[in-house]
Amino acid sequence: MQEIKQQFKHGVVYTAIGQYASVIANFIVTIILSRLLGPKTYGVLSIILVFLPFFSLISELGVGPAIVQSHELDDEDYSSLFKILTFWSLIIGVIFGLLGIPVSYFYDDKIYILLSWMIAPNLIFSMMSVVPLSLLQKRQEFKHINITSLFAYVVGGVVGVVAAYMGLGVYSLILTSLIPVFLNFIAYFYFSKLKLFKGINEYSFGKIRSFSSYQFVFGIINYFSRNLDNLLVGKFFGQTALGNYGKSYQMITYPNNIFTNVIVPVMQPVLANYQENIQTIKKVYLKVLRFLLIVGIPLSLYLSVDSDLIIRFLFGSKWDGAIMPFRILSLTTWVQLITTTIGGIYQSRNMTKMLMKTGIVSTCITIFFIIIGILSGNINHFAAFIAANFYVTFTFNFYVLMKKALKSSITEVLKLILKPAVIAFIAFLAVIGWNSMAIDLHGIFWELLITSLIFWIIDLIGLIITKEIYFVFNIIFKN
Repeated sequence: MQEIKQQFKHGVVYTAIGQYASVIANFIVTIILSRLLGPKTYGVLSIILVFLPFFSLISELGVGPAIVQSHELDDEDYSSLFKILTFWSLIIGVIFGLLGIPVSYFYDDKIYILLSWMIAPNLIFSMMSVVPLSLLQKRQEFKHINITSLFAYVVGGVVGVVAAYMGLGVYSLILTSLIPVFLNFIAYFYFSKLKLFKGINEYSFGKIRSFSSYQFVFGIINYFSRNLDNLLVGKFFGQTALGNYGKSYQMITYPNNIFTNVIVPVMQPVLANYQENIQTIKKVYLKVLRFLLIVGIPLSLYLSVDSDLIIRFLFGSKWDGAIMPFRILSLTTWVQLITTTIGGIYQSRNMTKMLMKTGIVSTCITIFFIIIGILSGNINHFAAFIAANFYVTFTFNFYVLMKKALKSSITEVLKLILKPAVIAFIAFLAVIGWNSMAIDLHGIFWELLITSLIFWIIDLIGLIITKEIYFVFNIIFKN
């Protein structure tokens, strides 16, 4: 158990350094670009970017997690898989470029013809990075991965901001994402020391076919579950509504970037070595969940109660349309935090078939809620149905995970929710009480500062009283 903790901490430290710095850099760039460009520009790009993960999944074929999990692959196999993915991604890149034609007709905007070709290299370099990145993850070389990512994000952000000031509009957003992908590929390939052999071993893919095929199908299913809302919002509510909805959704992904994106990349490489030791995996996982809930539940309620101040302070009044969707969706932040970790457990238990099956059911539930939301005819009502969907799928997914993968019960997870939920709700009510007094503090900054202090001081006191704070300190600081 102590060995697992040390491996986790080693991975998490470097992942945290790269991830947090990247999030901060990306957040600053987003604020600047949002004030320069506005909702409609973001909405235009969001429509075409929705298709990017789908094509990435088709190109990757579930190879990344399979490389991390497998102990049967050698250098010749890695070379063959790299060549297969490179060849396949070039074909998919061309198809993605041509995708702009039907998209331009569907949304009645010719700009997508050019945008699709400009984004295609992003897809190609991303897929060429799969094998080198997976090798680094398998060897737990998190330092190289995250320092590289930080440098790439900073360079891409600077170029994007300069391009926006030069009046390049939506094209500045493309540069912001394309440059990091290219720089990451160069660095991953160099640090992974991937050896390229002559020819392709046709049996290489067969060694990981079982694991990767289920992972691949789950990825496709999960893509539609996560992106169908954006596709339909852009069509039925318009580009400006999509920009506002996308901005609110983007805001609630930052906690994932800060917390689970630090833990999840480390989870599978470490726990893969203990795939038959269910009790050890469960013990480690419940500690991870407890930590994420202590942080995530109060963060959800804080973002919701201060949604108007946060949006206006960061992005300006032109984004007022994002306030209500953000207020609603932020209540799902904690749900998304812990749900993101599910895949890592199934992978570490070598149960990607079960992951695929739960993904199918979750997607069906999601589609049901999305259709109802679209029929509601209102973007705020739509956000409410999406939020309800997250809670329903959370209950289903954790019921199955705990029962099938960890041989336990969802009640173990529900018990972890109680204390942080009660504490955060008290802080939530305190802020509402303060707001009801309508005290004029002469500026958004001061209003946000005071309400933030009220919320987090009360939450901290609650954590001290319940002794949950000591668990957090133990996780972070104790060896």
